[in-house]
Amino acid sequence: FELYQNYPNPFNPGTTIRFALPRAGHVTLKIYNLLGQEVATLVDEWRLAGEHRVQWMPGREMPTGVYMARLQAEGRVLVKKMVLVR
Repeated sequence: FELYQNYPNPFNPGTTIRFALPRAGHVTLKIYNLLGQEVATLVDEWRLAGEHRVQWMPGREMPTGVYMARLQAEGRVLVKKMVLVR
């Protein structure tokens, strides 16, 4: 179970988030701002074991700042910081 650092970071206009699952299961990957508000849900579904890639292309309404990618699966949670630069 792994959440890799997004690339590129800092990013503009988009970034790739990779994660790996040891077993198949339900996965959620959500993006939060520093106030803890959810700003995007990138994955909320059953995924097979293995490595996965997801693109995040925030709209122009998203301000420059630090965001958190939060991966949840198998009752575990991993978080990585990402920086959006406008």
